[in-house]
Amino acid sequence: MAGNSQGYVWDETFVADAALSAYRVVVAGEDGNVYEYGSKHIKLPAGADANAIIGVTQHATTASGDTVLVRRAGLTKLEVASSTVTYGAALRPWDAEGRANNQIGEWASGDGVIGYADCKSAASGDVIECWLAIRTLLGGDE
Repeated sequence: MAGNSQGYVWDETFVADAALSAYRVVVAGEDGNVYEYGSKHIKLPAGADANAIIGVTQHATTASGDTVLVRRAGLTKLEVASSTVTYGAALRPWDAEGRANNQIGEWASGDGVIGYADCKSAASGDVIECWLAIRTLLGGDE
């Protein structure tokens, strides 16, 4: 049927280990363990190329202990850290604020990949769309 489309997303609620902004990459919480104390905890990455990626926040929180909806699969908005993101570029965690960027050099084993840009960026701080394809690279992957 013309004009019909299907959507596919997977959102899940987590407990924030700190205040978080919307559309930021988050990783497994305290001690790298998502399931702390019977709850699912997430936090910001320590820096570039972080792995143990859980997903992308869908709204902001104000404090540790707040709950946050995290997109784990599908299409999401995502804040980027530069104007160099192009359509189709593979994206990685860029900084400790949870912003993303395209990979400029060679990928290394252990690097975290968020997904692929579904549009380009014009400036640092832009919120773009990203198809999530979360994974940690093994030697020789991209």
